[in-house]
Amino acid sequence: MTIQRRLSLSFLIILMLFAVNLVIYFWGNQRRLSTVEGLRSALSRQALIAVLNQNLNNIQKQITLLSQVATESSASTGADPTDVAEFNKQLKKVEQDINELHSLSEPDTKANIAAFAEAYQQLSTSWRVFYENFGVDQAKAITELVVRAEPLAQEVIQQRLPQLQQGENVRVEAASANFYDVARLTDRTTMLIFLLSAVVAFTLAGVVSRQLTSGLNRLREGAASIGAGNLEKRIEIRGKDELSELAGSFNDMTGDLSLARDQLTRVNEQERKKSEELEKALDQLRKAQDQLVVQQKLASLGSLTAGIAHEIKNPLNFVTNFAEVSVTMVNELRETLDEQKARLDARVIENIDEILVDLQQNVRKIQEHGKRADGIVRNMLMHSRGHSDERNLTNLNTLLAEYVKLAYHGMRAQNTNFNVTIQEEYDPSLEPVVVVAHDLSRVFLNIANNACYAAFEKKKRLGDGFSPTVRATTKSLPSAVEIRIRDNGDGVPENVQKRIFEPFFTTKPAGSGTGLGLSMSFEIIVQQHKGRLELNSDPGQFAEFIITLPKTT
Repeated sequence: MTIQRRLSLSFLIILMLFAVNLVIYFWGNQRRLSTVEGLRSALSRQALIAVLNQNLNNIQKQITLLSQVATESSASTGADPTDVAEFNKQLKKVEQDINELHSLSEPDTKANIAAFAEAYQQLSTSWRVFYENFGVDQAKAITELVVRAEPLAQEVIQQRLPQLQQGENVRVEAASANFYDVARLTDRTTMLIFLLSAVVAFTLAGVVSRQLTSGLNRLREGAASIGAGNLEKRIEIRGKDELSELAGSFNDMTGDLSLARDQLTRVNEQERKKSEELEKALDQLRKAQDQLVVQQKLASLGSLTAGIAHEIKNPLNFVTNFAEVSVTMVNELRETLDEQKARLDARVIENIDEILVDLQQNVRKIQEHGKRADGIVRNMLMHSRGHSDERNLTNLNTLLAEYVKLAYHGMRAQNTNFNVTIQEEYDPSLEPVVVVAHDLSRVFLNIANNACYAAFEKKKRLGDGFSPTVRATTKSLPSAVEIRIRDNGDGVPENVQKRIFEPFFTTKPAGSGTGLGLSMSFEIIVQQHKGRLELNSDPGQFAEFIITLPKTT
């Protein structure tokens, strides 16, 4: 028999045993639920009968007490309407309990409960007559109590109710005994079936496992022998299952391997040498290709940026210059209008004033955005120009401190409310490094400006409870210099971090940034100085730019 058939048969038998277990379990569970429901119903009826007994005895005591009062007193004042309503409410509650008991009762007890309910109806009617005539018609009240109520109360409370109670006690005991009998039977049956299933399953597993283990051990020993280099080893074949077929194929493969080993040994050394040569050539080609792509991109971007900037520069100068002239002309026109106010109608003057105000605002907006566009063009020209500045030994601590302060005072000059805390920690052991100081200062200024902006924007949103801070540090590493500029603003979202160094990409609102500062900084650090510019940010908490410059270039 094949392994597949063995496993399929074993699996089928185990499934059948599992199905039998499920059937027995659900059968036993159904039996238990049925007995539990019968026991619960019997207990509910027993509790209701106890409540009825208590309530009827309380009402009987109340009637007895009132009858004694009626006999001893000659008062002619009837019962208080509130007391009558409360008494009727008690009778109604007993009637509801009897109805509930009737709904919970079994078919063979419904007739007794119906008779009990009918007797109670007569008794409650007699009690109401007594209560309503108490203090009004004492003779009628006493007669009703003696003639009808007391015999009915004796029948209901002392005869029928104890009979119901005794019957329910018997049913509760029977239901309890039935519940325990069913529970024992189902538990024993379930345990027996489970044990039989476990024995059969373990037997099948043992037989199949022993057969598979024997064949697999032979294959393992053969594979280990071949792995040790003994290609003359052959596996013993037993039976006609898949493992035997695999052993035969394994023996054939071993013979083929023995023939191919000699050939493989001869060509292996040649292939190894060729592979090493190809790897070296491929690595050189990949590096050259990467450099070529980067150079082409930078050259294209620089040419495009320079061309656009030069084409825009001249008309932009005309726009800004004529905007300034227009502002002056509007002011002169306003002065002339002031001189002619006496000759013109007041309404005409008011209309002209409104037009001049609008015209002056428009011209100022043109001037403002023209200057902004001029700044963008200057940045584009700076971005496109080559890096031919002379390199000099530069104290990076001094350079960084100077441009961090410059960024701070520049922001404060634009907004008198601006204020952040500057923390500086410069490594005194840092020696001067050969860099292009002019270009590196632009990097420091750009990053420090962004840090101050981010920290102050968070301050404006959170208010006095937040303290904006910008921290600048330097550190001397064995072969490099590390510069960190960190702010405690809102950080950079994860989906933006990958694009932060792209040209013309900015996270600032429209009109607040050109998108060229960080791209120029990246080019200066990475392309010009062969360093690294990295961003470390926790969105909502901080953003930190890490500049690493080699000490020798």
